[in-house]
Amino acid sequence: MTFNSLGARLFLTSTIIALIVLLLTAWQLISQYQRRIEYNFDERLKANLSLLIESSLQENFEVPKQPKQFGGFAFTLLNSGWYWQIQPIDNPSLSTYTSVSLGDEVLSLNNKQEVSEEQDGTSKFYVNHQNERRLRVIERLIALGSNEKPLTFAYIVTGDSSEIEDDVIDFASMLGLSFLILGSGLILATIFQVKVGLQPLKVVEQGLAEVRAGKTDRLEGQFPYEIEPLQIEINNLIKSNMTIIERARTHVGNLAHALKTPLSVINNEVTGKQDVFARKIGEQANLMQSQISHHLDRARMAARVGVVGNVTDIHPILKSLERALGKIYQEKNIAFELYCPDNAQFAGEQQDFEEMIGNLLDNAFKWANSKVSCRVDYKEQKRSKSLSNNSNSEKTLQVIIEDDGPGLSKIEQSQVLERGKRLDETVPGSGLGLAIVTDLVDLYGGMFEISSSQMGGLRIKLQLPTGT
Repeated sequence: MTFNSLGARLFLTSTIIALIVLLLTAWQLISQYQRRIEYNFDERLKANLSLLIESSLQENFEVPKQPKQFGGFAFTLLNSGWYWQIQPIDNPSLSTYTSVSLGDEVLSLNNKQEVSEEQDGTSKFYVNHQNERRLRVIERLIALGSNEKPLTFAYIVTGDSSEIEDDVIDFASMLGLSFLILGSGLILATIFQVKVGLQPLKVVEQGLAEVRAGKTDRLEGQFPYEIEPLQIEINNLIKSNMTIIERARTHVGNLAHALKTPLSVINNEVTGKQDVFARKIGEQANLMQSQISHHLDRARMAARVGVVGNVTDIHPILKSLERALGKIYQEKNIAFELYCPDNAQFAGEQQDFEEMIGNLLDNAFKWANSKVSCRVDYKEQKRSKSLSNNSNSEKTLQVIIEDDGPGLSKIEQSQVLERGKRLDETVPGSGLGLAIVTDLVDLYGGMFEISSSQMGGLRIKLQLPTGT
């Protein structure tokens, strides 16, 4: 699966969105849980703060007194993090009372963090005590004495915030494990959803492959509502293609018939006449007939190439050519070696394959001294990846024909492909054979190469679309 595939895009987008939602949800739940834990912790501190105020003001409301022990064992354990303190603000000469757990120290509140004010005058915040422990602090300022000269005292109760942090960490760990299981399930569900959702496209691909292979002439099957318009348009395109091809064939046939009669009349008029003018007209008429035949054949080739689903079994064709050429060149006693898989197929018209291979084998037999070989196999060729196959290659049909004749030089190998070019005028032929082969190979999107053979003559290599 690559990023350029539809499946990868659906999987990645679904996974990324799911992860973002899970992370935001986890952050929200942890934040809410932390606020709830802080609220419960603050309520405990507020309860101790109320006990501290009540215990210090039992006798009068002028100045606080040393409160009795309260709040449990934590306030008596040295450096426990659970402290209380009563500190005068206006008159430093007055006594500051602290819990046993503070020892000889006095709380410093110079580094307040995350301060929040309550409507009852209570302040909540965090401080770092001795740069080692983080404390949760509840502070309340109370004015005592007369209204004319009131004295303000800071009542402070603290607790070790590690309880909050440990609870939040435990909750986050449990939530993380739960979301990890949930996320894994969502990813598996996404993979399954993508595979099931894209299955109709795989069916479309297989159906088109059957159309291309000639097994059917339309895309069949029951498809989801969203794919049905694609199926309809593809079938209409195939039908329109066949209609256009049939129309082109009809026009080509009509044109050939329309030109055949006038050319025959011209040839009949000049036949038997020996003057220069008549010979010139006959020569040009024959040339016109040859060129018209060539271009009409090319038009018919192009029409046949455009037909969807044409597939030709080539092994019987090669065996038939072997028998025919063996009789034509019987006097030369040519040894013909043929290797071709029984199931080899050409994705095109039988007539086109016969014309290409027939021309090439005829040339090979014509120029060979004693031996001709023809080998057919498959060659892997790079292509874009498909939904049903992760391979990045496809098969093409490769035909190699070699002979042990005199061969051609590099310059002659390039010249022989020119239309009407004949390197040896003593040998019968029109010089159009290889040009026709080249035209057909180009129309089928194939490849045609001429090189020297190790047998001594020419080596012709064709690559054509395969029907398998």
